[in-house]
Amino acid sequence: MDYLYLSLLVIHISSAIFGVGPVFLFNMILRRAKTADQLRYAHHIVEKLNKNANLSFGILLVTGLILGWMSPYLFRQMWYIASIVLFLISGSYAILVVEPILKRLHQIASQSTSGEVSQEYKQLFRKKQARDMLANLMAIAIILLMIIKPVF
Repeated sequence: MDYLYLSLLVIHISSAIFGVGPVFLFNMILRRAKTADQLRYAHHIVEKLNKNANLSFGILLVTGLILGWMSPYLFRQMWYIASIVLFLISGSYAILVVEPILKRLHQIASQSTSGEVSQEYKQLFRKKQARDMLANLMAIAIILLMIIKPVF
């Protein structure tokens, strides 16, 4: 059982690294694009990373709950419960608030014919950055809860 638990924990941590890590880079990748062609390519990269991140988030949830099932005392730990609640809130926020903006940005980028990035895109990108800040803060809070495991 210890080997299985440890294996799941490694999968859980790896999924966090491969899922959460790249998400922090999305805005940096998109911000670097200066022309419409670069922007389309940047969105292509972000789209691929986003698919991997979504898969990793699913694995995170499943492995986290299995780890709790294998060690039921975790369900009595506030840091564990708070992490799950924040994860569900963060996931809902990403799906309902951030993803629609990212899809609209992708649509604008793919339809762009001029050499420059449009003002509409720039305005919407600023809106996305503001929304991402909250999502990133929730991700950091979850990571800190998992590492520090505070008692409250």
